[in-house]
Amino acid sequence: MSVKIIDGSVLEGGGQILRLSVAFSCLLEQPILINKIRAGRSNPGLKPQHLAGIQLIKQMCYATTNGDRQNSCELTFQPKSLKMGNFNLNVNSQTAASIPLMIQSALPVAIFSNHNSSITMKGGTDVSFSPSMDYVKNVLFPIYKLFGVHCDALITKRGFYPKGRGEVVLTVNPVAEYLKPVEIINFGDHPAIKGFVFISGPKHQNNKNNQIVQDIATAIKNKLNLSGYHKITIETEVGDSDGSGGSVVLVANTRTGLIGSSALYDMRKSTVNSITDEACDKLLLDLEVKSCVDPNAMDNLIIFMALANGKSKVKCREITLHTKTAIYIAEQFTDAKFSIKQLDDGLNEVTCEGIGLKTF
Repeated sequence: MSVKIIDGSVLEGGGQILRLSVAFSCLLEQPILINKIRAGRSNPGLKPQHLAGIQLIKQMCYATTNGDRQNSCELTFQPKSLKMGNFNLNVNSQTAASIPLMIQSALPVAIFSNHNSSITMKGGTDVSFSPSMDYVKNVLFPIYKLFGVHCDALITKRGFYPKGRGEVVLTVNPVAEYLKPVEIINFGDHPAIKGFVFISGPKHQNNKNNQIVQDIATAIKNKLNLSGYHKITIETEVGDSDGSGGSVVLVANTRTGLIGSSALYDMRKSTVNSITDEACDKLLLDLEVKSCVDPNAMDNLIIFMALANGKSKVKCREITLHTKTAIYIAEQFTDAKFSIKQLDDGLNEVTCEGIGLKTF
């Protein structure tokens, strides 16, 4: 089989191209060469967070690689075959590499194995330019379940920039033969909203952090109440960790869809009002136009739509550059065809006829 060449500088031009390309390469047993990796960035080439994800997928399909070193702008990835049996893997980034972004690569691969999997990942659980783990668990995983994906993640320790040192254990059940296509095109009912607020840091700061999370929870309820949303529950958590940080995740359940938003709490500059406004304003923007998923969820659904057995349709407010990049990569590797149509209500409908990849 000839090597597929992927231009690592197109569209989003960053780690997403790497993550999706190695996942597709592994699943389809397609050797790839990715060049111009992060070519448009001020610090081009592979960074520790990218190498951690590549190493994980390399283990899953016995791949041979070349160029998987820091600052390399070219990577050759040649899979052998998807590892049969229980993945019992461990990857330690030694940095604050995003664990949620490692999951973006590993989960599509693990579901097409023929046994349950357990994957331990160490790095950052809540870091910039990445979904938080609470968003992954409470927004993405329930949406993935519509495709027939059954997985869970145990957060055993939180990790933040720059040290990382967080730990997550991802457990995955194989899909039953094919991924199911989905239709997420009806907004549903007036939503119930659930919030997740946590701050983690050295133990001596627990009293202060307890007060902060309670103040954030109160502020969120007050702001959402003013916009007409009253079915609100907030879970708060204060934990111990090597570094300090936190996040807010809001999930609006409309019965036929889940809309999420999130914001990171930076101990140096965040305030109760700033993090409340960031999380609530993003959620309210999607609720106002009756989007069926939020823009950040949309780009994470593309690989599953491409691999599903049949036609999927999803309505969302915004087609981000990450979504366009995910579609571009999916179409480079598969015969899946995507279309995006702007509807009369201003929303975008993303449609895909999936290829029906079968469990190994």
